[in-house]
Amino acid sequence: MTNVTFLLSVFRLALRQVFKHKVRSFLTILGILIGVGGVVTIVSLGEGLREVFKGNMANMASGDVMFVMPDAPMEPGKVPVGIKLFKERDVDAIKDSEYVQEVIGGNIKNNALVKHGWRSANLMIYGSPWNYFPIDNLEIDYGRLYTRGEEMGRAMVCVVGADLKQELYDEQESILSSFLTVDGVRYRVIGVLKSKSVMTGGGQFNKSIHIPMKTAGARLFGNDEVYWMSVKLVEGSNLQEAKEDVAARLRGSRRIRSGKDDDFALTTPDDWAKFANTFVNSLILVFGVIAMMALVVGGIGVMNIMLVSVQERTREIGLRKALGATPGTIAVQFLVESVTLTLVGGIIGIGIGYAQGGLVAIVMKNALDVFWQPSVPPQWILIVVLAMLAMGMGFGVYPAWRASRLDPIIALRYE
Repeated sequence: MTNVTFLLSVFRLALRQVFKHKVRSFLTILGILIGVGGVVTIVSLGEGLREVFKGNMANMASGDVMFVMPDAPMEPGKVPVGIKLFKERDVDAIKDSEYVQEVIGGNIKNNALVKHGWRSANLMIYGSPWNYFPIDNLEIDYGRLYTRGEEMGRAMVCVVGADLKQELYDEQESILSSFLTVDGVRYRVIGVLKSKSVMTGGGQFNKSIHIPMKTAGARLFGNDEVYWMSVKLVEGSNLQEAKEDVAARLRGSRRIRSGKDDDFALTTPDDWAKFANTFVNSLILVFGVIAMMALVVGGIGVMNIMLVSVQERTREIGLRKALGATPGTIAVQFLVESVTLTLVGGIIGIGIGYAQGGLVAIVMKNALDVFWQPSVPPQWILIVVLAMLAMGMGFGVYPAWRASRLDPIIALRYE
């Protein structure tokens, strides 16, 4: 009998043992099912989340755009103070850079009181330049965006999020050309934006109001402060050199002394993509470790049931040895049975894990309007299969050794 034929016959015998005691086998591999299912679910959702991030980054902007936000520098022994917003002079300083083609800046006012008729709500207000909307991949659902002329003329108009109507309007009431009162000042609604999902900045954003930047500065904020800036670089610019030049100009305009930390942060879509990758990898690692604990518990269960099997089949082992089976043959038989248990549990766990990932994706789609396609890379399937092989062998070694060491005479006398 060749080695391959021997292993196949042992494998068939192992499968018969598994299906002979169906309930016991299921309870034995339950920990394996939970552990593998958890790992595959986490990996599939993590990879799906990675693709969501990639799609958002691709839609947001190309690699020739930088985003500038104020930041609170850390000083030894001191608690970070409030952020220092940008001024028009900071915007002008960046515009003079040879690497910069265009600078767009805007502002935010949190929780402004907005009224329409007898209804009111605290909503997010954005002071947004006329050319800001394509930068954040915002599109008009109906109506229109305000123009450069309207912004320069400080027109009293606004563009609102997709869900604002639910907050302030009756179902049959038209929102276009209606008026909203923000902190006591009336603005005419000229456009409604398309809805954004939570993963792409929706939620509160869908209930926000965009007012022309110049209008907001004069009527709402009462200053020329800028909360964020989008910097479009000249095509073909060296990104690192551009970041250094923009940072140097900002340090000069904000009068940051040498040796002091920057009170602003420069980021690119690539930076966010790297952060997203790190974030997803961390999630997979943390929750994967928790799922691995269930695998260890399952492995201990396999070892325990194999020891019980050795005890139950003592006479069988003695008979096989009396007929010429070597200790190695007996050990291989029990190792293959252990590996079969873990492989069956692993294969079923992969299917359950992928199904759970799909179920969570459906929930996310319905609840948060996020297209989240679970995905399990082929290398992870291979890793799971190899892990099940290793676990079956690792937790089956001791029971197999116990079986191979039985004295055939004593085993035949066992009741």
